[in-house]
Amino acid sequence: MARLGRYLLAPVLGALMTTTGFAQGAMTDVGTPRSETLIVQAFDGRSANPSAQNPLNSYAIWRGFRELGWSFLWEMDTATGESYPELADGFPEVLNDERTQFRVKLREGVYWSDGVEFTADDVIYTLETAFKYREQLTNVATVTNYVKSWNKVDDYTFEIETVRPAYDFTTVLGVYTWGSQFNIVPKHIFEPLGDEVVTFQNAPAVTLGPYKIREFDPNGFWQLWELREDWERSGWGNLGEPKPRYILYKDFGTEETRALAFVQNQYDVDTFMSPDSIDAAKARNPNIETFSPTFPYHDMNDACSYGIYINGQKAPFDMPEVRWALALTVNLQQVGISAMSGQFKAGALPLADTPITGPLYYDELRSFLEELTLADGYKPFNPNFGAELAETLAAQGVDASQLPSGDAIRDGFGMGWWKHDPEQAASLLESVGMVKGADGYFALPDGSPWTFELVIPGDWNKVMQRIGFSIADSWRQAGFNVSARQVDNGEFTTVQNTNSRNELQLNWSNSCTYNSNWQNSWRQFTPNNVQPADSTDQLSGNYMRITDERIFDLVAESASLETNAPEFIENGRQIARYLVEDMQMINLMNIPTTIPTNSTYWTNFPKQDNFYATPYTWWSSFKQTVVRIEPTGQQ
Repeated sequence: MARLGRYLLAPVLGALMTTTGFAQGAMTDVGTPRSETLIVQAFDGRSANPSAQNPLNSYAIWRGFRELGWSFLWEMDTATGESYPELADGFPEVLNDERTQFRVKLREGVYWSDGVEFTADDVIYTLETAFKYREQLTNVATVTNYVKSWNKVDDYTFEIETVRPAYDFTTVLGVYTWGSQFNIVPKHIFEPLGDEVVTFQNAPAVTLGPYKIREFDPNGFWQLWELREDWERSGWGNLGEPKPRYILYKDFGTEETRALAFVQNQYDVDTFMSPDSIDAAKARNPNIETFSPTFPYHDMNDACSYGIYINGQKAPFDMPEVRWALALTVNLQQVGISAMSGQFKAGALPLADTPITGPLYYDELRSFLEELTLADGYKPFNPNFGAELAETLAAQGVDASQLPSGDAIRDGFGMGWWKHDPEQAASLLESVGMVKGADGYFALPDGSPWTFELVIPGDWNKVMQRIGFSIADSWRQAGFNVSARQVDNGEFTTVQNTNSRNELQLNWSNSCTYNSNWQNSWRQFTPNNVQPADSTDQLSGNYMRITDERIFDLVAESASLETNAPEFIENGRQIARYLVEDMQMINLMNIPTTIPTNSTYWTNFPKQDNFYATPYTWWSSFKQTVVRIEPTGQQ
């Protein structure tokens, strides 16, 4: 195709390409009317393998599949944290007292994008295939570790037995936050492949949502979706008519290039643009807006939080004194100002501090944090972190009327964080034989140089990139010989999944708790998900590398508890205590989701005063945005 051919010249051309169509405001560079096309910056920048569209394997997830193409048994209302049926016709029927047997009724009249009806046969085939090829497929472990057996009742009804009591059935086999681990595939497409299903790319994919793939760039810079003519028969067509006829996921290049394109109305929603670039863009285009008009301006309600994941099986990171020294030498106030212009919310617990999780976990563990004492009697928590941050920002010229004050500091900047205390950190290191040498860097207990690596995202996530560089600067100032290595999304995932490749990584993957159900992330803390320190085998979970038997026991015990039961929630709090006491990971802050929007072509995006869904274009709940935004009439 001619449009695809233009991207074969060079990746840079693919990322930067524009046409007079944009300047005229009439047509996009992929040949669609701009007024009918919603355009978003792709979360991961360029996809390394855009043809990977088989959801039973690792696939190009950041290209609209879970948002537009797939459909799930149950979805999550991200404004409330409550599940609702999507493909299912209601919630599952519990068939036994042990809560291991369930009956699910499907909605009738749902069709795949190629016109074939969706039935229980697709669900049964997906389960059979996941189990038959579980050692070869890479994206089925959650389901195969959760489901024990299944059977078809009729074309629209099936039953499932789980391995253990399942109080989270609708969120494991449906959506908890950004998407589902149970991606149903079309039997009529996959079954004829036989064993080749394990290597099947599935491009272009037959989809169940109201959008189908129209084209995608083989070099991974963009993917174009088109609304099905029969969208009402799709998996979530019952939500209402999606407003854009086309949706384009595209990488607009480096942040500097993106900001210019954004100002020129070339796209509508950005992903993790740094605050200074947002300010510059807003100054040049009045249609560009942040989530909130007041400080800290951005949505802080993501289920996940940023933290430093430590391979605690590797020396010297196997010593809690070293891990605490790392935490106490992160100058988070300076990190947040340098990387985020101070627009962030700190969190000392290993999960995000949101209006839902705050009362459940942070408020209840406030006294624990304030009274926490290290072995030498030192109290590391600073409850005045937020107030001090506000004072610093005011001294730097931020309009005081824009800053939170009084009780609002807790909501704006968080409950507090760890003290920045390099002297205490040095004392901890010296207590385990690590002394600073003449070169100004700490050495290992045997006297050899201590050098280590912090893996951070490259330019595909500018916010995390800046946070990572700033943390490394804090550590170097404290005498730690660290290098910050920025990687693309593919390498980032490889490091996350492979012990031999990881010492420290700036990550978010095991901190994602959206409501009382902490099992969504922490069920992965099991002995089965532990590999040797230098293993090259791929992890299937537990990316924090937790090896604490106390935590394993709590996770196992909690599997038989209701996810909103007081005992279940208290077990989650205890896991948080254990993680903090030994600093098994260093939680930093809620993900500051810097997602500016441009209302030149589309309006009614989710905002703080119009919070009908999270504003994230890479969560499956983006479908709520797609059906609620309105065209402005701009041609």
